[in-house]
Amino acid sequence: MATSYRRPLRPGVYVPLPTFFDESQDLDYETYAKHLLNMTTKGMVPVCAGSLGEAVHLSFEERTDLIRFIRATLDEAGLQSTPIVAGVGGLSTRETILFAKSAAEAGADAGMVILPAYYAASLNTDPEQVIQYYVDICAASPIPLLLYNFPANAGGQDMSSDIINSVIRKANNLCGVKLTCGGSIGKLIRLNAAVFEDSTINSSRKFPFLLLDGLIADLTPWMKCGGHGTVSGIPNFAPHASMKLWHLLNLSSPSSDEVKEAARIQAILSRADATAVPGGIRAMKYALNKIHGYGVAPRKPLLPLKEADGEAFMAALDEMIQLESYIQQETTENK
Repeated sequence: MATSYRRPLRPGVYVPLPTFFDESQDLDYETYAKHLLNMTTKGMVPVCAGSLGEAVHLSFEERTDLIRFIRATLDEAGLQSTPIVAGVGGLSTRETILFAKSAAEAGADAGMVILPAYYAASLNTDPEQVIQYYVDICAASPIPLLLYNFPANAGGQDMSSDIINSVIRKANNLCGVKLTCGGSIGKLIRLNAAVFEDSTINSSRKFPFLLLDGLIADLTPWMKCGGHGTVSGIPNFAPHASMKLWHLLNLSSPSSDEVKEAARIQAILSRADATAVPGGIRAMKYALNKIHGYGVAPRKPLLPLKEADGEAFMAALDEMIQLESYIQQETTENK
């Protein structure tokens, strides 16, 4: 299938948005719009219906409607050039292709695909099944796809750099990877070398292949090793701090003070990330409720975080919240 290139994906900060629900467990579009614009007006690219977006708790129609709503909201806000990345992973090749086609029709510019988790044990017996899965869905998808390696949410399946490299070479519609896994820096180095050594990987694609980190905790070494950005939950809490770190890491000739400031911000965000990742969507929604007043509930069977656990989580984020407040004030004063 011919790929429909719309808005290109560029190096940057990609933010996986949570999906908000009202008291009836229906989609809360009003809150979603507030949070979406709070992130995207700062230069981030939205990722919807992913792991933090409770994709597995959304119906086919809800996923599609959400993408349409995001596109309309961005366009109305003058953000017509901001791309949308949508989680389109399903439980089978057939379902994933269906999700990808629907996402494209609704306005997504790229899809992100995690491995199906239900038959993880069977998939793990033969890596060719994994490679063929991505080759097939890339061939059928009308939009470019990102390979998402996240063992914790894929039944423990952890794709090696060799497997990922095979997919890259066999699927020209694969536009990048997101690595949320152990040993991700090592995988990045090997994949970056493969892309550098084989010029056809980029020449066969309309836009350069992206190597994205799944944790802002190691963004500094990630960028130094040839990475192109991050898809991290932390910017949901600290958008100003996250974007300032991105800016500092992309300076061509940073001063010694700018290097120190980048290191300071990186350390604080790294400590916050170490707390946030185990907390998952329940902790994220608790924090966003305390910070912005958004609805605290995930979709059942998940329940809101207990108050004592939530207070402990907020205490662990306090350093980051103070940093975000300081940088936000600094940004406002410099306008």
